[in-house]
Amino acid sequence: MNETLNARDKILEVATGIFYKKGLAGARMQEIADEAGLNKAMLHYYFKTKEQLFNEVFEKAFRIFLSRIIELLNSDKLLRNKVSDYIDHTIDSLVQNPGISIFVIQELNTNPERVSKLFAGKGNINLAIFEKQISEEFAGKVNAEMFFTDMVAMCIYPFIAQPMLKKIFKKNDAAYKAWLQERKEWIKNKLLSKG
Repeated sequence: MNETLNARDKILEVATGIFYKKGLAGARMQEIADEAGLNKAMLHYYFKTKEQLFNEVFEKAFRIFLSRIIELLNSDKLLRNKVSDYIDHTIDSLVQNPGISIFVIQELNTNPERVSKLFAGKGNINLAIFEKQISEEFAGKVNAEMFFTDMVAMCIYPFIAQPMLKKIFKKNDAAYKAWLQERKEWIKNKLLSKG
């Protein structure tokens, strides 16, 4: 029984890396089987199709990533703490799992309904509390939808554009990761300044 769990977990781990890099269309079951150290028949024993495996990888990654965001946005924390925690969580999560942002972009192009349900389906992101806090904090002078969009974009864009930005800024992996940590404070200051 333990071997079964280990093989399945290994498949999910390997598939996550391959799907992040290549997306659903570019990934091959044979490549996943080879990297997991299994034959293709064993891989199909656990996951009948590539789509089934992709669905599990995708939804698991997003449940973990989104659960904290939903918790933060629905909390009664002060707006400044909420925004700060959101930025820290998003950037730290994407540093640990850099493929998530590319994964989302690929899915938005091929299956936008799936991504929409994960983000905005029942029980997911609800901006009512956040919108009220923005209105109160900025005395009605800041549009909550624009604020939220900026917050998301400012965190995610450096991951989507990472190959280009690393080249433009002449940064290796370690320097880029350090730059992302600096960027967290820059985003907080930009979003939360009243001027």
